[in-house]
Amino acid sequence: MKIKLRNLISGFSSYVEIFLSVIILVAAILASLKLSSNILRNYNSFTSDSFHDFLGFALAIIIAVELIKMLSRHTPGSAVEVLLFALARKLIINENSTSWDLLLGVVAIAILFFIRKHYISGNYDGEGIIVSASTSVTKAKKITGLDIPEGIAQTVGGLVSEIAKREKRSLAEGDIYHINDITMRISKLRDGIIHMVEFFKEDFRSKE
Repeated sequence: MKIKLRNLISGFSSYVEIFLSVIILVAAILASLKLSSNILRNYNSFTSDSFHDFLGFALAIIIAVELIKMLSRHTPGSAVEVLLFALARKLIINENSTSWDLLLGVVAIAILFFIRKHYISGNYDGEGIIVSASTSVTKAKKITGLDIPEGIAQTVGGLVSEIAKREKRSLAEGDIYHINDITMRISKLRDGIIHMVEFFKEDFRSKE
């Protein structure tokens, strides 16, 4: 009963995240349109102050886009990206920053780069194809265009679990797995159950 309830809550929270992502995406699109119209309408009176405001607005939209990626991908790397852009915006836009504030900001960014390089599994910055763990391997092959082996498990989640069992590894969100020159990453894991898996069209073993 508890497991079913947890899965129900987890599934509901996923839909809430999707709903919020859509709202943020719509707001980002509207903000981008407004930003473009303001430039066209006021290009004759464009000053350094107005450009400063434009830059702050544009960076805020970029942060919103990165936030959408974080909500959809559920990877540590996407969370780090949001923090990097947020810190960069604060350093660039804040006119009242002191030298001490700038130094702390640069140190914080350096720490985030260090974490991303040395502690995030796979150290991969690109984007793959995310599918539900309950997707059959046959269907996943059609979606991704990759030659995923079908004789190991029925579903994508089962395939990753089987590989983890063979390698004697415990499941963890963000972990990378390889099979037949295919790279897979656990995109979402809740209560030890795989919910989403990300496939990459290249082999990143040389980057690890």
